[in-house]
Amino acid sequence: MTRQPQGLILVTGKTNSGKTTTLNALINDINENENKKILTLESPIEYKHTSKKSMIVQKEVGPGRDCLCYSDGVKNSLREDCDIIIVGEIRDRETMDAAIETAESGHLVIGTLHTKSCAETIDRMINFYDISDQQSVKYLISSLLKLVISQRLLKGRNGRLVLVPEVMVVDNIIAGIIRKEKISVSEIEDAIQSNIDKGSIGLINSIAELFVDDKITLDQAKAQIEEKNIETLNRTIMQLKIKKQTT
Repeated sequence: MTRQPQGLILVTGKTNSGKTTTLNALINDINENENKKILTLESPIEYKHTSKKSMIVQKEVGPGRDCLCYSDGVKNSLREDCDIIIVGEIRDRETMDAAIETAESGHLVIGTLHTKSCAETIDRMINFYDISDQQSVKYLISSLLKLVISQRLLKGRNGRLVLVPEVMVVDNIIAGIIRKEKISVSEIEDAIQSNIDKGSIGLINSIAELFVDDKITLDQAKAQIEEKNIETLNRTIMQLKIKKQTT
């Protein structure tokens, strides 16, 4: 997804869920394989990159730093002839506006949001805006958003942290759901589940695989989802066990 010429990619999760590590892994992958100019906006800069195939410019956000705030940094990036802009954190409407405008103008924008699921990410993006503006924003988001990675970190059986990913590749079906007057969380979750062949990963599938691979306990697995989804989790675990036994 990072090979696309333009659009919006979001890495989401709670604090200490590894968002910065994932974001910088994406930067490193582009740097090693693509000839691009990458501008990062971070507060603070946690990983220092050396330009390889790509040219990387890292800027720190904050008073007395390279730029005062994220929204200013994104707006100013349009003057720097960048291919890819990395936004360390989208926390307000001004930054979201700037990210959308930059993606719309032909850049790839990769940023982070503090949300706990792909569906909640869509909801959060829309709720940055007044109700009167939300329908037009939905159309923009549905056309510009390419990928949402929502992640969690759990302490596994061996004491090491394990990654629990949920990945939403935005296709025509999910874009259509985003444009609806009322967005259904369950519709988005079902669309993610049915879009596995395109690279999407459902949360329940991730949790079930970790349990079947003996990386987390069943109690940990159940604690990550709502009560109404326990039966689906049990069914998915059973299907994975059968598949494992037959391969």
